[in-house]
Amino acid sequence: MIFSCPAPLDRHPLTPVALITRRSIDELRQRADIVALAGDYTQMKQRGRDWWGLSPFKSEKSPSFKVNPETGLWYCFSTQQGGDSFKLVMAREGLDFPESVERVATRFGFKLDYENNADGKTERSFRGQLLEIHELVADYWHRCFLEDPLHGEWIRDYWTTKRKFDLQIAEDFGIGFAPVDDSKLIPGLIKKGYTKEALAQTGLFFGTDRMPDPLRWRCRFRGRLIIPIRDIQGRVIAFTARTLDITPQDDPSREAKYVNSPETELFKKSRTVFNIDRARATRKDGEPFVLVEGQLDAIRCHTAGIPGAIAAQGTAVTEEHLQQLRRFSPQLLVFLDSDTAGQKAALRLLPIGLKEGLDIRFLSLPGGKDPDEYFSTNDATNWKELTTGARSAMQFCVQSLVPEGSASLPLARRLTLLEAIFPIVEQAGAEEIVREALNEAARHAGIGIREMHMAYERHRANSAANRPAAQLSRTETPTEPLVVKGGGLTTTEEDLILFLLRHESFFVPVAQSLPLEWIDQAGRGGLLLMALLNEAAHGHFTGIREAINGLDDDLRTEAARLSAQTFAGKDEDKDLYPRINLILKAFHARNLQAIVRSLDTRIAATAPSDVTSLNRLQAEKIALRKSHFQSPSLSPSL
Repeated sequence: MIFSCPAPLDRHPLTPVALITRRSIDELRQRADIVALAGDYTQMKQRGRDWWGLSPFKSEKSPSFKVNPETGLWYCFSTQQGGDSFKLVMAREGLDFPESVERVATRFGFKLDYENNADGKTERSFRGQLLEIHELVADYWHRCFLEDPLHGEWIRDYWTTKRKFDLQIAEDFGIGFAPVDDSKLIPGLIKKGYTKEALAQTGLFFGTDRMPDPLRWRCRFRGRLIIPIRDIQGRVIAFTARTLDITPQDDPSREAKYVNSPETELFKKSRTVFNIDRARATRKDGEPFVLVEGQLDAIRCHTAGIPGAIAAQGTAVTEEHLQQLRRFSPQLLVFLDSDTAGQKAALRLLPIGLKEGLDIRFLSLPGGKDPDEYFSTNDATNWKELTTGARSAMQFCVQSLVPEGSASLPLARRLTLLEAIFPIVEQAGAEEIVREALNEAARHAGIGIREMHMAYERHRANSAANRPAAQLSRTETPTEPLVVKGGGLTTTEEDLILFLLRHESFFVPVAQSLPLEWIDQAGRGGLLLMALLNEAAHGHFTGIREAINGLDDDLRTEAARLSAQTFAGKDEDKDLYPRINLILKAFHARNLQAIVRSLDTRIAATAPSDVTSLNRLQAEKIALRKSHFQSPSLSPSL
């Protein structure tokens, strides 16, 4: 069992953590696959040498998030932020730098090295400790499911006989059992070195706010079937527990069929989608996510062979749930229970989905069965046939709110029914979808299509009239990706960086040919260019990615911004040397002009009687003009 542990580690989550070694950070930054990491947050598609996806930070319909695997950098045009893999995790998950490093290391199976503290021990971040505890507890409960001497056989029979799942499925999903006797859990964790402060923050125990002695706390899930909840990277962040006949009567939540972990630093219900870590892998491009009601429904559908089965955590589907799905697929098949509650839940999510730009379809099973019930005795061989009967968003909306036979109702009643539809229709946005919805509603309600459209326009006019003046005057300014082309709106330094980021073989030749004092360091582009070329000039350049890794955070962010810009030059070999020589010539010309202006200033300040000084300054000026054609130049022979 996991709690046969060595001596306590004596760690404390509120004390300063040991530093991760610089060498370890640099090596991880070099190894981390930025495309794979970005793919954890949004679906990435390759365009040329770059990868694009929807912004992981805000809802949008057109991709504005760009990743360059050669530099290991990303940039989001919508939010105007960028950086390396660590900066991505910090921005997306709200972590500090050490936590983001640990997160990236876990993602890619990289072993970090820590600086030793005075006792020769190392510490992980508080968040890292919470993840460790959840993984340990999940493993312990899964072992209890397999080996518990008192109820192990009973819970396995419940799983296979009553729930009709194979034991292999329990193994695949880490299904567990929280023993009725929870006396081993907290002592085992304390022996592993976790303090009561860390244990309290997991949300796994009752009594943490009343009793200072953790040995008196009780497990929140005693005597329940345990379903681990994982984040998009597959890490256990919470649990769902189903009540059983053996759930203790003194359990404060005994009457609740399902109990979830409370919200913690790891677990936010409004943004957590159950099984999305597997669904992303099983769903092919062009296939929708399949939204079901609960975790066991999702497990059932996954087991039956339905790709993309997921369930939203919490009591309702939120904008954050759908925004997360939208980043991976524009399609969603809503497969909720056919009972009244399931249909109401489907109607609630409809306007949110339309607002997020999702192509939503709704599927109901024959006989009103729920997915778990139906696929416990059926596999997915007829899945495609079932999905052909899925209704469009507007078909579902109209058929749910305007029942068959409504044409015989009084006109006032029919108009009342329509008022419930119009606010949902407004979210559709696209004119053709609105027209389809109104035409469908007209047929069901027995109202002429023209009258239906007139009623809709009246509704919109009334809504606008009742809207607060502040909302009417507010204008939304769409955020368009800022595309800057090299040689156009950029500085000479930025032109050169844009070129070098795409053609790193030119770094050393340029560093050897371009005098570094010609670089204007007044802007971030100049500071970045100086930092990169200075390394190459001193023989320290081994590759663009490693050079970028050596920058400070501000310069690395600037490199991310510039690497995301559209490059105006051509990438054909025959065009590279003419292009770089034009840029070098621009540096030379600018430097020459600066010296000439300085000479002109000195000449103007020299007394007319000082003929010797004036002649000398004029000679310098003439010599400079003759050197105009002697700018640095590269050729393939170099």
